Amino acid sequence: MKELHQRTIWGFLFVVVLTGAILLGAFTFGFLFLLLSLLALQEFYILCKTAGYSPQFVPGIITGTLVFVAAFLNAQKALDSNYFLLVGSLIFAFSVYELYRKKTNPLINIALTVFGILYVSIPFALLNFLAFRPIDGAPKYTFELLITLFLFVWSNDSGAYVFGVSLGKHRLFERISPKKSWEGFFGGILTTLLAAWLLSHLFTTYKFNFLAVMGLIVSVSSTLGDLVESMIKREIGVKDSGSFMPGHGGVLDRFDSILLASPIIYFAIQFFV
Repeated sequence: MKELHQRTIWGFLFVVVLTGAILLGAFTFGFLFLLLSLLALQEFYILCKTAGYSPQFVPGIITGTLVFVAAFLNAQKALDSNYFLLVGSLIFAFSVYELYRKKTNPLINIALTVFGILYVSIPFALLNFLAFRPIDGAPKYTFELLITLFLFVWSNDSGAYVFGVSLGKHRLFERISPKKSWEGFFGGILTTLLAAWLLSHLFTTYKFNFLAVMGLIVSVSSTLGDLVESMIKREIGVKDSGSFMPGHGGVLDRFDSILLASPIIYFAIQFFV
């Protein structure tokens, strides 16, 4: 019971801080999510170290910082897209840096350092393009899509848990996550679509059809994102990615659903909205 109370309190504080930073404005959003992206990237590299490898912590963290800052500025049209090529070139420097480290498994170390950027930093950076949307021909900070994305993820997680616990009999991906069920999966989709209907009345900028499609994409991609992180942790033999939040694990554990949902939603909006 004590653990449940602790989990509930920390979960509530997490939601308050996250939504508060998004609602307060661009800079509070940018600062918090930059910090969270770096903490998540650090956790990923620590997991790799636990598995016996040696990813490049400092170059990876520096590159992750530049990726997020470049996206933050580019989303506002304050930085030309060509500067992303300069940031991207740092990835090629990882192989040169590895020459001087004298570590075993250099190829794996380089690959894991790069994968950390792709798996963690880029999804966080793409959130900037959901935050800054073109209004009257110019990008302006707006919280609707960001809040919608997180509400969909939380609705999906809550629905999957409730339906999974009460009705779950058929395992979704037993090899990776024995507790997940098909009943929970479809229950998560159902609650997310309900959230889409409610949000269509709250955020009149977006119609229900758009929000329903977005909700469906988020439900599927967030479930897969959670399974991917579970696969990584199972391979390494750990329960949580870290101890950032008592009762909730690490930052990666809290944002594993976002890591796959964010890029898919970004590309869907770029091409179809």
